[in-house]
Amino acid sequence: MMDGQYALYAWGNFIHETELDRLPEFADPGLLRGDRLLDDDRLTVYEVPLAIDVSRSLFDTPAGYVTGRDLTTLPERWRVGYLRLATDGTLDDAVRVIGQFEENDVELDRDDRPGRNPLPLGDVVTTWEDLHGQWDLAVVRLPR
Repeated sequence: MMDGQYALYAWGNFIHETELDRLPEFADPGLLRGDRLLDDDRLTVYEVPLAIDVSRSLFDTPAGYVTGRDLTTLPERWRVGYLRLATDGTLDDAVRVIGQFEENDVELDRDDRPGRNPLPLGDVVTTWEDLHGQWDLAVVRLPR
């Protein structure tokens, strides 16, 4: 049986300070619908490229957090609050993606028993933070 109820999210100071959380590409209707993934050379964790599912990323809007697929158009004020990284929805695949960072010498502090959920959805399973405070990542178990 496929375990398809997990998601891997990334966020942090890096994308906010560089304003990469407001790239015009995030407004692309095909990306918002989930027709394809966003693969942009500017969005990396220490040179490791991110494959981003914009349709399931969480946009911070005046109405609160909204998934890309639930936005028909972006409001005047928005930013991507949490990037949903592309996985097959299993815990194993989320861990595989984290392993790619570690294989490329990205040093991450891991917390398998986080005291709080940093995301506005799901139940946090594990969190990671890079040693420079620029990136945070979390695997969450999604509600059914």
